[in-house]
Amino acid sequence: MVYKLHKALYGLKQTLRAWNKKIDQVLIQIGFRKCSVEFGVYDQKLSDGGIVIICLYVDDLLITGSSISEIVKVKEKLKLEFEMTDLGELSFFLGMEFVKLKVGMMMY
Repeated sequence: MVYKLHKALYGLKQTLRAWNKKIDQVLIQIGFRKCSVEFGVYDQKLSDGGIVIICLYVDDLLITGSSISEIVKVKEKLKLEFEMTDLGELSFFLGMEFVKLKVGMMMY
């Protein structure tokens, strides 16, 4: 018997390539632009002059921007395409700890 898979199998070399192709297509479809100098970084310019930025590392996404409501809209669009878990505000990412300050963020 031969079966056609509709999803990439976890652990295969092709899985990462298939995931990157899919997430890239979805992000571009919802209005993001791929960064020309940094792989895995996408941005979306907002009509009010603001911005939403997505940093992608394997299957982890860090979403930030100038408007909380726009970030929420992006997350809702992504949830229509992917099974996702919202971990809330940034505190830990890729082995780094982040602390929110009055004037920005501190990274350890």
